[in-house]
Amino acid sequence: MSGFGSFRPACQPLLRGGLPHTNPATAARLIYQYLPQTPAWPLPAQRTLAETPFALAAQGLPGFQIDLERDRLTVERATLERDAARVGLAYLRGDTQIAALTGPVVSALTELLRRFNTEEHHPMLLKHETIGPVSLSLALTDDHDRPLAYEAEWREVLLDLCSLRVAWQHQQVQGYATHRLAMIDEPFLDALATPICPLTWDDGLELLTRLFETLPEQCGLFLSGTVQWESILKLPVSVIGFHLTEHLQPLLAVAASLREFLAADGCLVWGVTPVETHLLAQTTAADLRNEVLAAMQQMAIATGVELAVIQQQSFISFTGSLIYLNPTQAEQALQLCAETAQSVRQIIGLSD
Repeated sequence: MSGFGSFRPACQPLLRGGLPHTNPATAARLIYQYLPQTPAWPLPAQRTLAETPFALAAQGLPGFQIDLERDRLTVERATLERDAARVGLAYLRGDTQIAALTGPVVSALTELLRRFNTEEHHPMLLKHETIGPVSLSLALTDDHDRPLAYEAEWREVLLDLCSLRVAWQHQQVQGYATHRLAMIDEPFLDALATPICPLTWDDGLELLTRLFETLPEQCGLFLSGTVQWESILKLPVSVIGFHLTEHLQPLLAVAASLREFLAADGCLVWGVTPVETHLLAQTTAADLRNEVLAAMQQMAIATGVELAVIQQQSFISFTGSLIYLNPTQAEQALQLCAETAQSVRQIIGLSD
């Protein structure tokens, strides 16, 4: 069930991930310019390994190390074994300080909030995100190059840490928008279907279910690759972000579950704006508008849900993070997404 109440995104644009701009003031200006009603706390430019989304998600984990020589994120097992209880204790106490972030990611938010204060701007929704426990447990390895996902006790620690991280982020953006949206990014979720993965789909879904049960009502999931949509749509989330080209047909194949999700006021984030440089160069807002409107029509037919309901419960977004583009390309993508959203809203009779 959605925690948004009467709020409907109505095809407003939504950022996924971060921006490649190293100047926080520039990033804040662009977000304010292109996403005025639905701004996002952007992940910072990846100047170092410590600024990657996975490194940010692992901050606060006992034993976490950045191996510059091998360009890897590792966890010193002895330290983790000795101090892991600190995370669980902080979770039980509701002490989010262990999950507090530092560095450029905080500077990015500070500049964004400063601009809101300066302009006396109060947007409809402010979004923040972090990597989820499934992908983080697969990405982090111990001293023997063994993913933490292999051991249930370490997955529990990451689950608690992720919950605390979202709670801390949610606190930082309180009072700056009518609604706050916590998004979990699980880029490695499709790995659960591979035979060499230490986690099964049931393991991963259990982790996510337990995580979302601890999060604010207004929370969601960004997905990549092949996933089990029947199960995903039953997670306790308000918002699901997907890649239109890759995921539309698999979604339509589980139309009954999709209808239930939408009937419970669930919202969809349509990943339609490309983040590949060659596609950016040859794509127009009109192209994307027509693509997403046609896809929404297909969804309405397949699910029996009124087209206007789908349109009202949709965001327009990107197929991935802009963080991997150069600044010029990222600004091009931001403009393309904003123009696409505006064009869709005009066609369906919504005003900005």
